[in-house]
Amino acid sequence: NRTIYKCSRMRVMCILTVWNEREYLPLKLEYCKQNKLEPYIIDNMSTDGSWEYLQENKVPSHRLDTGDSFDLRVLQNDIVETLHREKPDWAIYNGCDLFPVTMEPLHDALSRLDRRGFNLAQIECVNFFNTGEEREKKDPFNTYFHYGTMNKFNMIHKYNPVLRYLADDVSFPGQRLGVIEGMMINYGNTKTKEEREETLERRRKAWANGEPPGHGSHYLEGERNNWIWPIEDLTDIRETKYWKYVQKLQEVSKVVYKD
Repeated sequence: NRTIYKCSRMRVMCILTVWNEREYLPLKLEYCKQNKLEPYIIDNMSTDGSWEYLQENKVPSHRLDTGDSFDLRVLQNDIVETLHREKPDWAIYNGCDLFPVTMEPLHDALSRLDRRGFNLAQIECVNFFNTGEEREKKDPFNTYFHYGTMNKFNMIHKYNPVLRYLADDVSFPGQRLGVIEGMMINYGNTKTKEEREETLERRRKAWANGEPPGHGSHYLEGERNNWIWPIEDLTDIRETKYWKYVQKLQEVSKVVYKD
């Protein structure tokens, strides 16, 4: 029953593609619930039970086959086509391991921007890294705390019938940019060596098929580091003013891992 995910007022869709994210999916869906977001998930032919989990939990979703390659162009085109079909008020383009965090529900922060006439939201973004931490379960919010440089991305936007995605950029006419106080945390580089090497191989297939080499070049940096980053080169978020956003995510873990 997809209605359990819908917001009673402004409809905000968290749309993403997944490939073998079975362990992250419960976290992502609880995150959507706590932030009053409606998830829509495009499964890129997962082999780990992700698709079956989505169906069992009646999550709005469909499958897309890209020939076992991580072809961002095809995936993003499918996201845009899905948005044109669904027509949410706002859309959050992200991944299963990417979490935009605000102290209030993200839906409410976007509602305020919407009332002020903005149609594009900017939020600070950081990448967390695997520095050799040991973990017993997939609980990134209580395991990884070190990040590199901070950037700003405009990946949250109001629906527009003339819409285009290009890597991390959202393009449509008449953009009016508003800033959200919060942090978007990317846990992709905290994944295991085995997981990242599988994803890199899928990306290499996409490059061979014409995907621009700049799309996903950070995987090559990870490969050079053997997927472990020196802790001395990173910042511990627990020692910064941004720690409160990770603590907000830890509320998701408490629900998912309550047993």
